Amino acid sequence: MDASETDDESVVGEACHIVAHSTDGPRGESDLTPEQRDKYSNLILLCNVHHKLIDDQPGEYQVERLHQIKTDHEKRVREKFDFDPEKQIDDEMYAGYVEKWEQRLNLSEWDKWASSILNSGQPSLSDEMKTALEEIRPWLLSRIWPGRYPKLESAFLNFRLVVQDFCLVFLEHARKRGDDEWETEKFYRIDEWNPERYRALADEYEDHVDLVEDLMLEITRAANYICDAVRRDLMRSYRVKEGVLLIVGGPYMDFSFKTYRVEYRGSERIDSPYNGLDAYKSLRFERDLFFGTKPAAQQEAPVDS
Repeated sequence: MDASETDDESVVGEACHIVAHSTDGPRGESDLTPEQRDKYSNLILLCNVHHKLIDDQPGEYQVERLHQIKTDHEKRVREKFDFDPEKQIDDEMYAGYVEKWEQRLNLSEWDKWASSILNSGQPSLSDEMKTALEEIRPWLLSRIWPGRYPKLESAFLNFRLVVQDFCLVFLEHARKRGDDEWETEKFYRIDEWNPERYRALADEYEDHVDLVEDLMLEITRAANYICDAVRRDLMRSYRVKEGVLLIVGGPYMDFSFKTYRVEYRGSERIDSPYNGLDAYKSLRFERDLFFGTKPAAQQEAPVDS
């Protein structure tokens, strides 16, 4: 339904299964595998009224009839509109990548798992999400990109580079605790009485934690950047209902928690805002939020009174 003066458009179409997703659903008895049941060939776009109708009356709306309805509708669309089959193929490929990326990184629970990095000065990560971050890099690298939306592809590349450096930095001092969690080791704890060495290691630990936390902020920016690119190039309503990805820090000294919204802004919104770890160590102090201590050389000079 079209947008109004006060609201965005309303998506009333529903992607429905012809052969049900499970064997006990409408028209569920089939030789199709669970994976095949979710493929395009077994999906049909319906309004919510007809979605309920065909599921309530599977005898009237059998598999063969639904396939014919789908075929006839696609034929009418191709004849009526300026249909570009190559663009349709590309868009479906992009949409598939976006869906898998979203599932692999559990975007619906982003604020929960990502916020564990901003956890009481000792970053931690579940074994499941550590594995997901490690596996998303080669998965993105191996995708076959159509080349139709260069900015969307660049956003995915940017995300992959940030995740790569985050894993490298986090795992340098992370140790597995129990069966399902990785936690940053407090490597400043030493067995000898050596205050000078202890202080030096403590400072090093704080710098390391700050960098890990800032990289998680950068991952969140990069993920929001992908969502923006998807809305611009592919699907205007993508995650509009859910909103941007947020991240929570704390508890702080006053036992409070703070929710942060971090994004690339202004001139940062170029094809690839992240240019490697060495550049980011200085550039992070120009982002909308950072936890590291800005070097004296980058701090503003005092104003003469």
